[in-house]
Amino acid sequence: MNRRGVVGAALVTMSLTLAGCAGSDSGSANVLTWWVVPDRVDARTIAETCSSEGGYTIELELLPPGIDQRRSEIVRQLAAGSDAIDILSLDTSLTAEMAAAGFLAAIPPEAEPTLTDGVLPKAVEVATHGERLVAVPWWLDPQVLWYRGTSAERAGLDTTKPISWDDLLGGAERLGSTLQIDDPDGTGLGEWVRVLVAASGGTILEGEGRKPTIGLATDAGRAAAGIVQFYASAGIGPGPSPDARAEFAGARGGFLLASSAIITDPALSAVGADMKAVPYPVVEGESVAPLSGVSLAVPKDARDTDLAFEAVTCLASEESQQTMMAESGHGATRSAVYEVDEVKSAIAASGVTLEAIETGVNVPSTPYWQRVRVALRDTWLPISGVSPSTTPADSQRAVTDLVAGGLR
Repeated sequence: MNRRGVVGAALVTMSLTLAGCAGSDSGSANVLTWWVVPDRVDARTIAETCSSEGGYTIELELLPPGIDQRRSEIVRQLAAGSDAIDILSLDTSLTAEMAAAGFLAAIPPEAEPTLTDGVLPKAVEVATHGERLVAVPWWLDPQVLWYRGTSAERAGLDTTKPISWDDLLGGAERLGSTLQIDDPDGTGLGEWVRVLVAASGGTILEGEGRKPTIGLATDAGRAAAGIVQFYASAGIGPGPSPDARAEFAGARGGFLLASSAIITDPALSAVGADMKAVPYPVVEGESVAPLSGVSLAVPKDARDTDLAFEAVTCLASEESQQTMMAESGHGATRSAVYEVDEVKSAIAASGVTLEAIETGVNVPSTPYWQRVRVALRDTWLPISGVSPSTTPADSQRAVTDLVAGGLR
């Protein structure tokens, strides 16, 4: 995509404070404040490149690291009609909620073809609410199964074929290694349960209103609970954990369920050369991975929405996504990026990433997903207490109640 006429010239400044404090030049003409999710993406360089060819300056503000704190800060700003945010890095799990609340500016109809041409269908799907594109796809990561060295072989797993949950759990238990499940921001349990239900042939939630169809007290929900029960009884890990990466790099580390992008995490540098990725474990048939990522949105109260969308067009361009994926490992949403030699050489698992995005499942398009996540946490933790005979039914009632507006 040609950036000419889309971007502007200026030096990008990076705020080291958490979101809530607008940049010092926030009132200046042609200054755009981009609130970014804390991450390994070098947003400063990407923004600086976009700013260098046009007529605006992009300043960065850092959002909180945890999903609950991040959501609270975004809602606080947008509900108050604040103009402190011009461009927002928006978690895919929050997109439907912010769109349903009327917080996001409408994407100009003439810009939509440019913003979606060549974009992976699953990325467009998760940036859409009510059949309308409400955010611009930027990156989308699937979870994959990482293993170290010969762990898979010694556990009796054939990595050339789909690996079932039963074989993975049994193999890790026999090997005496752990199967860690990454949870860096508090979304891990919800991701795990919803993908287990999906892989078992069900759907955790359908419908955007207060009375959706909940698919937990079902055969798929019971199958999901059985896998969690097997995992807990095998003693091969604590379940979703913020310490998963460190444990995977430790003495018992053998397997890790995590984003395809974690290979670039400095915390794993000691074992990075020994890590290999294969598709997410299967229940039956095709691998189904949970998908999550970040889209770029423009709040309706941004100071200059037209200028903000010009900047977003550049930030989400093929060139910008090449830089983003090659350096951070995050899955680009533009399919052409996966054919770029620089990306393929920098990210060995790029092929696994693309395949997993194409077959994965997004967060349900509901404004109430955060309530669903709370209900799952309340009924599936501790994982040692999960039982196929009770947990799915208990969870179904809790999700139904909270989505309907009940109090915790």
